[in-house]
Order: sequence, then C-alpha cells, then structure tokens
Amino acid sequence: KQWYQRRVAITAGIAKDGSPKDTFERGMEIHAKMTMFAEGCHGHLSKQLFEKFNLRQSCQPMTYAIGIKELWEVPVEKHEPGLALHTVGWPMDHNTYGGSFLYHLNDGPLVAAGFVAALDYKNPYLYPFKEMQRWKTHPKIAQHLEGGERISYGARALNEGGYQSLPEVVFPGGLLIGCSPGFLNVPKIKGTHNAIRSGIIAADTTFDGIMDGTLTMEKGLT
Repeated sequence: KQWYQRRVAITAGIAKDGSPKDTFERGMEIHAKMTMFAEGCHGHLSKQLFEKFNLRQSCQPMTYAIGIKELWEVPVEKHEPGLALHTVGWPMDHNTYGGSFLYHLNDGPLVAAGFVAALDYKNPYLYPFKEMQRWKTHPKIAQHLEGGERISYGARALNEGGYQSLPEVVFPGGLLIGCSPGFLNVPKIKGTHNAIRSGIIAADTTFDGIMDGTLTMEKGLT
C-alpha cells in the first residue's frame, strides 16, 4: 500500500490585517514519503518542527553568530590563488567572540573576505559591520585588498552551538539536514561540507528505507 505525508510550506506576503501584499506567494503543498528540511539557520518551519516533535529535548540550547562576507576584485599582481587566512581576536575585545577569513579564490583575481561575530556580545553598541571595516584596516589584511574594488557583499546568521546543541533530526515523515539542525563545525570551519554530506546521507538512507520497507509513516526512518 502506498502512503504519502502532506506538508504545506508557509504562505508568504501576508499583511498584518490578513490581506495579500504585492509579494504574496501561496505556500506549496508537498506530497512525499519523506520531506527533507534544509532551511538554513533558524528556519521558520524547522522551529515549528522542534516544538511539534520535541526535537530539542535532549540537547543544549543553540548559539548564534552573524557572518558578513565581501567579494573583492583585486589587482592581478596581488592575487595569490589558494591563499587562505584565518584570524581570531582583534578588533574584538577579550570578552567578545569573533573571527575572520580571507580567501584568494581560483576564479579571476577575486578575494573573499569575511567576518563573524557571535551574537552573545555584551556591548549593546557593538556593530559587527563596522568591526569588519576596522578589521580590514589591519596591515596584514589591507595589503590584500589595496587597489581592489568590492563588487558584492552579504550577511547570514550562523548556528554555532556544535555537537552538544544538535537536536534529533528524524521525525515521522521528515528529517532535518544542513544548517537547519546546526551541522556547522566551527573549530574546523566546515559548514558547506557538513551540509552537503548530511544531504547525501539523508538521501541514501531514505532510499534504502523505502526499498527495504523500514521507512514507515508512524516512525519515519529507523
């Protein structure tokens, strides 16, 4: 007998009075034996799943950070493909956790510069974006960007709790992968790697569960 779970994603673009805005987008209805949630850090659906299935009952609270990244096009003579720099500390004080990275990419004369600040900082006047701008003035960093041009930038939240903050990732009809549960390994600076690997393992395990009959609607994957 075939069975499928139904999932409805959140409808977006609703005004406070309940009327649709210009950005209205109706939630998708998904019919599947297994739905994999890969929303990234602190996703809206993931938070509902944590509560509905009590997935965080046996783990420590998650901790968070903000990561800011800039992409620079630098003079060809300054480009060193494959060069990677990591720093901790300055311009943060000793009571504030933060760090940075600077990568010379293999594509073109491009440099990716990033700065991460944990969101448990005590100073209410701390401005992570400005701290990154200060970091870029350090001689060891400025020499890589001098004469270059910033061509794009962005920011995202990071879940940094680590292994002790991982929730249960499997529940009836679905599972969490990537940064939804928080697979970022901060000490090893492995976020994308773990996210991709978790997706591969989830896909392989789901396929095996469907083929051998261990995937059930009541228990999910076993």
